[in-house]
Amino acid sequence: MGFFSEHLKRDSFLPRHRDILLHNAVRDLSDDGDVLAIYLAGSLAKGNFDEYSDIDLHTVVTKEQKAKYIIGKMERANGWGNAAFHEDHHSSSPYIVTHYDTFVKVDSWYHSPEDVVPSIWMKEIEILYDPFTIMKQIVKASADYVYQPSVEEVELWRGKLLAFIHETYRAVMREERLYARANFDKIRWLIVLGWYMEMGEHIDGPYGAWTKIEGKRSKLDGEKLNLLKEWGSDRNGHEIMKTMRDMIPEFLRINECLSIRLDIEGNEVQINRVIKMAT
Repeated sequence: MGFFSEHLKRDSFLPRHRDILLHNAVRDLSDDGDVLAIYLAGSLAKGNFDEYSDIDLHTVVTKEQKAKYIIGKMERANGWGNAAFHEDHHSSSPYIVTHYDTFVKVDSWYHSPEDVVPSIWMKEIEILYDPFTIMKQIVKASADYVYQPSVEEVELWRGKLLAFIHETYRAVMREERLYARANFDKIRWLIVLGWYMEMGEHIDGPYGAWTKIEGKRSKLDGEKLNLLKEWGSDRNGHEIMKTMRDMIPEFLRINECLSIRLDIEGNEVQINRVIKMAT
């Protein structure tokens, strides 16, 4: 049996293993008197999941006992299945990422009631346990929240994009090929971030991560997805610089669009001068 056939057969059981793990976790947590609510976030809650989607599990606990849950988060996650390893387990962090031997991944957070407030993120959660209707009230209060990019977000976006253009140039000149490619990838991602801000959408993922941006779950239209394909590049410095120059007009277009929308200065002259230094 070939590599892909073998692994596709194994991965076909992932949803079943994920359901078992989630059932174990909710049963364990809901039996605890200090747990006030449990809810899912991410793709499982939104319904745009696939067999590889992880479990974003959030638990609301009493303020007085929150520190205890944070300290014991690894041991708790170990009780839900056979843990292969823990990705993040800093002692003071309120979350832990656990990978199980079934290839299921669980990101589990612990909050006190004061941590959970209405926001755009709370519009698409799935409540699993809520005897005190804490989460029901949060979801109701979040219903009218709409994401709009702020002036601060756009200015940060501009600065980061210009910084990575310059850093890509430096890396190419130093023949640091992997570093040049890494910086170039950030430029592509930041242009995608600009597209999302232009659409009034917030990227549902960490900074620089491509998850959900490509593939069936992407919110980008075919034209933009094709641009991403065209903007591919290997480790060749000349190719990276050429492709980076090809991307500049789209950066300038997005900047103009967002500047008009937010009624802020587009800084086109300064931006073009900064870009010219590195291209």
